[in-house]
Amino acid sequence: MKINRLFLSLGLVAALSSPSQAQDKSGDITIVLSSAVDVVEPCHMNSTGYIGQVLKGNVVETLTRMDPQTSEIKPNLATEWKQTDPQTWQIKLRQGVKFQDGTNFNADAVIAALNRQFSPQLQCRDTIRLFGQTTIQTKALDPYTVEIKASTPVPLMPTTLSQIGMTAPSTSTTEVTKSPVGTGPYVFSNWDPASKLVLTRFDGYWGKKPQVHQATYVWREEPALRASMVKVGEADLGLQIAPQDVDPNLDVGYLNADTSRIRIFMDKPPLNDVRIRKALNMAFDRSAFLGTIMAADAKPASQYMLPSVNGYDDSLKPWPYDPEKAKALVAEAKAAGVPVDTPIDLYGSVFMQANLDEMLQTLVQSWQEIGLNVQIRMVDKIQHSAMRRKPYPTDRGPTMVHELHDNTAGDAFFTMMVYYTSAGALSNISDPTLDETLTEASISTGDKRRQLFQQANRTIQQDIVPDIMLFHMVSYMRIGQRVSFKPDFTTGGQLELAAITLK
Repeated sequence: MKINRLFLSLGLVAALSSPSQAQDKSGDITIVLSSAVDVVEPCHMNSTGYIGQVLKGNVVETLTRMDPQTSEIKPNLATEWKQTDPQTWQIKLRQGVKFQDGTNFNADAVIAALNRQFSPQLQCRDTIRLFGQTTIQTKALDPYTVEIKASTPVPLMPTTLSQIGMTAPSTSTTEVTKSPVGTGPYVFSNWDPASKLVLTRFDGYWGKKPQVHQATYVWREEPALRASMVKVGEADLGLQIAPQDVDPNLDVGYLNADTSRIRIFMDKPPLNDVRIRKALNMAFDRSAFLGTIMAADAKPASQYMLPSVNGYDDSLKPWPYDPEKAKALVAEAKAAGVPVDTPIDLYGSVFMQANLDEMLQTLVQSWQEIGLNVQIRMVDKIQHSAMRRKPYPTDRGPTMVHELHDNTAGDAFFTMMVYYTSAGALSNISDPTLDETLTEASISTGDKRRQLFQQANRTIQQDIVPDIMLFHMVSYMRIGQRVSFKPDFTTGGQLELAAITLK
């Protein structure tokens, strides 16, 4: 019996070692995310970071790309472009490219992908963010030249094209896709929304062959668990490591493109009174969060974009910590008949940022001390998205929502049109004068464009006060011993596997 077991064991080892059956796993990596990948629609990938981290630059590619070091727009699937009049652009395409399903990449394919972005059935979040109310008409000038004519001038069209994923012509235009097909270096090969997602290297890729053969994405809500998985070798990259879990030998900190804020719905009392909105901003000390709940290198924010974004106004400063003034504003509003004791619901979701629950609890305590009644409602991603996007729930009371926004395109247009215009899908402002300023800014260029966006920023933050600006975020990524990777400000919405090298 012992001899039989020995031969059985040797036979098993031989079978596993056989070249025909063995599989080299040295090129496979695991990435642990903070949130489940439950949607894989490419036309949402710039508006929902975890989708972009998986798809953008991996499965689907863009016509142009932004250099994260210089913000310069460079060729990608497009090789050159030119503006022929204020509303029209001509785009030359790269030849010899194929989609992962074998379809040729050409002008007709680009037109199909661009038109898909405007499909009314899809309600593409990226289109709303990138184009606002502008529409486009497309036509092929030859097999590898596309003309794009916009309903209004789009001076940043090359930048806009760096944000739109080119999906294969076979992709449905009426239903969100569950198996995206693009031209990228990785094929979308396996997805279980409950547990994992797998990308496998595409051997027919037009560009340089990346080192990573296969990437498996898993997700864990607890930051400490993500950190531990990388430390013990169960994962190679761990995202959104909490400040208290940071190990300087394993973790890399970087100022990402995210800005954290609380949006105030201004339609119901007491939040419809600007004194209450100002009091909410002055009731807490932003600096006290740094190095504790927040990373020490996070920056208190005065506006919903980074200083590097065109249209940022240096003259705006974060709200000062002044609890006595905040109490006086609440008392003044109460004396005027504002029902300051009305419960205010504050919605948050743990997938947004590490230590969010602790941050919101600290804020609520500060607001209670100035006489306001705020209660936290932690919800899942689906509920959180429903609270943030139009059409808003009609049965809600006074509401605030915590959210993050990243602007990796480098211009205020990609923030302000969707969050602050009357028609913006994520806006609760209705101000015709502000709309006029933002519309004029969106079609302007140079100094005029920058100054108009700055003017709008001052109006929003000083006069309307529709939000509670919190922090420009610093993220920590844990990087395992097997791989090398350098995150930058785009990593929150795009994590290219081709940039990962194996040791």
